[in-house]
Amino acid sequence: MLRYTRLFVLCALLLHSLAGAAPGSSHFRVFEQVAGIPEGWYQGPRAPALACLKLHIAIRQDDKHTFLQDQLLRISDPDNELYGQHYEAHELDALLRPEPAISNAVLDWLEEQGILATDVQDNGDWINVNTTVMQAESLLDTTFFLFYHAGDKSWRIRTLEYSVPDRLHAYIQTIQPTTHFARSRAAQQPGPPASSIPVYGSPTKLNATYCNTTTSPDCIRALYGIGNFRANASSGSRLGIPAFASQNVLRSDLALFVDKWAPYARGANFSITSVNGGVNNQSTDADWASEANMDVQYGLTLSYPTPVDFYKVGGRGPWIPDLQLPDKPGVLNEQEPFLEYLQYMVNLTNDKLPQVISISYGEDEQTHPVSYMLSVCQLFAKLGARGVSVITSSGDGGPGDGCMTNDGRNRTRFMPQFPASCPWVTSVGGTGQVQPEIAERMSGGGFSDVFARPDYQREHVETYLNSTAVKNKFQGLYNRTGRAIPDVAAQAWTTFPIFHLGREQLSGGTSAATPTWAAIIANINSARLSRGQKPLGFLNPWLYTKAYTNKAVTDITEGSSSGCENVTNSGDDAPGVPGAGWQAVKGWDAATGLGTPDFPKLLDLAVGK
Repeated sequence: MLRYTRLFVLCALLLHSLAGAAPGSSHFRVFEQVAGIPEGWYQGPRAPALACLKLHIAIRQDDKHTFLQDQLLRISDPDNELYGQHYEAHELDALLRPEPAISNAVLDWLEEQGILATDVQDNGDWINVNTTVMQAESLLDTTFFLFYHAGDKSWRIRTLEYSVPDRLHAYIQTIQPTTHFARSRAAQQPGPPASSIPVYGSPTKLNATYCNTTTSPDCIRALYGIGNFRANASSGSRLGIPAFASQNVLRSDLALFVDKWAPYARGANFSITSVNGGVNNQSTDADWASEANMDVQYGLTLSYPTPVDFYKVGGRGPWIPDLQLPDKPGVLNEQEPFLEYLQYMVNLTNDKLPQVISISYGEDEQTHPVSYMLSVCQLFAKLGARGVSVITSSGDGGPGDGCMTNDGRNRTRFMPQFPASCPWVTSVGGTGQVQPEIAERMSGGGFSDVFARPDYQREHVETYLNSTAVKNKFQGLYNRTGRAIPDVAAQAWTTFPIFHLGREQLSGGTSAATPTWAAIIANINSARLSRGQKPLGFLNPWLYTKAYTNKAVTDITEGSSSGCENVTNSGDDAPGVPGAGWQAVKGWDAATGLGTPDFPKLLDLAVGK
């Protein structure tokens, strides 16, 4: 109980500062609210007053964000004279720092409400505040409750609306965690346990019969032409992989995987960085989820010997257990690990920043407040401007899972995934089978309801929407002008052997496709850096022009995604959409994007023959 005692002292000190604060005279007005409790969540009692919260305040500055996006497109366009001229952290911070009057207005408000300066971290476009539920309720003129999710049996401290003073509405974009309920699910399809999977094949010659049932590292190397390519470990190329919540990577599992499936990488390891108190537990006795193991096992072996940086992100803050809830596993408050991770990354200097980040987590757009998505997407843009390729999974629900809105109207609607829908990341869909590859049924794809379609994909996507495969289908179920996903694809069948908790099993999903693409880009960066070139950075303008035009991606023209069944993720009934799915066609499509990687062509295109 020592950890709770320390937590109590910390929060008690915060409450002491609140007790001495003069009541504010500002007129509060509702700033953000959700229509109702999101699907799968249930409201419980009021949140314990002494529970600790870390609030993230995003500063709104539309002009500077537009400038950043314009600059990102210029330095990512291979035909632009600024191509590859990435920013250093301090350069970007100077460009994006809010006007002093804006920052001071927010900081003055916090001081008025009794927040100590030592509990405030001013990062320019983000201001972070360590506080308590009681103090946050006063600060935001709201009431926090405990919300329970039936699926993962987790509790979170949230509210359905909050307010800020009138004078600050123009200066703030969002404050979280408040109305944000998304769970950042891993886009993973677990397969059955496997007692003994035989090892066949070669990294240079595709065994189609074997690779149709076992997607081993050698099968991927042969299928995508990676072959026996070895990255230069001293080039400076690095691959970053984050994990959240119950996800851990076991070194013992990696050793078992490498020994059987990638003996060329025996002795390989990865660094572990704790973000926001995250702990990468190495125990094999607990029921850890297997996503992070799969990400590292495939990301590391396909990019070997590129250094792999694993980030274990904490974001669950325990509260005083003897109030409304007992002290036991599962009784936890999910804070904002995604924001914690991205803020940590953008504050690294370029020499500490991996040039590729593989993210296998996401959730329906509608489970995130729009202001939250805009703020997070802006952090991805900052990483892109720093020369980082952010690669995310497109999801495993085809056009959507339950396909029912949570706005109180229960409308039937396709469900695009975030962060895949952010225009500043590269989203990866799924394929299955080899010779030829076809669209995997679960491959997530569709059109954002939040982000407009960027110019770099406009021509490709409009051709698809006007094709006979799509035209006049599913009208009213999706946003025809939204950012389209996925951008690319790779193998995703549940035929990926992994080791988890000392045992071999099969897995898959776009979570498997994502580290495949990430490893390939890390390999290309290794070659570029070894020749004195810059890392590729934000990929999409290059992919939609150079890679597609030069046939460095293999167009997938068969198969279709499938989704919108008659049940939601939590088991509730949903209307469903008969025949819902995106068909693979020649050119870009919403099942496989531009296609799958052809490594030799991508390498030649990026480095030069």
